[in-house]
Amino acid sequence: MSFGVGILVGLTSMGGAALMTPLLLLFGGMAPVVAVGTDLAYGAVTKIVGAWMHWKQKTVDLRIALFMACGSIPGGTCGFLAIRYMHAHGMNADKMVKQAIGTVLVIGAITMIVRTLRRREDPHPNSFVERNKILCTVFWGLVIGFSVGMTSVGSGTLIAPFLMILFPNNPARVVGTDVFHAAMLVSATAFLHGSAGHVNWGMVPVMLAGSIPGVLIGSYLAPRLPSRPLRVGLGSLLFATGYQLVFNAH
Repeated sequence: MSFGVGILVGLTSMGGAALMTPLLLLFGGMAPVVAVGTDLAYGAVTKIVGAWMHWKQKTVDLRIALFMACGSIPGGTCGFLAIRYMHAHGMNADKMVKQAIGTVLVIGAITMIVRTLRRREDPHPNSFVERNKILCTVFWGLVIGFSVGMTSVGSGTLIAPFLMILFPNNPARVVGTDVFHAAMLVSATAFLHGSAGHVNWGMVPVMLAGSIPGVLIGSYLAPRLPSRPLRVGLGSLLFATGYQLVFNAH
């Protein structure tokens, strides 16, 4: 499963946590909070490898990735603290995190499908975003960082549509910048979850054995294959998975 997920991450920058976390919940039998932490720990290494591959292929906008990290890493810390707060106050954190994962998946899937289908060959970026590029990038990073810190989902699925506005005619640059930024965000949030004991370390090497070869293959193919059909199919799968998690979060 992690090999297939790795290919999708390298190819589209999406679907890593959005697929692996539900798989760990539905088939791995993990508690939601542990599934989140384990996915982040394995995802950090996977995305670092993918980021290195995209950096070599010169498909990374380093400036945008760093500005986004200025918002996303503090946001990820806040998402992690939200889980700690729920545990400390006797709330059912596992159920709430499971429902949050499902909700983010549904939102991300709809965003991905609509944005992909409506994408036009327009050489000019959105004027508002272009005028306020730094502010919009930091703010969106903050929002997505919170989602990743709490659910592990969103580092690719929800960042990529924003990057499509900045680079409407350069899908390889969207993927490369997304993966590079995700490597920073996921590494930071994985460290927090690992320090809190939310990681099943025994599963991480097994998952990496599949995901690293997969992400290398996907990253190599990203500039060479049309990713639009993949995004629509992936969005449909994420929507179905998210719906299942929202309405079966027991």
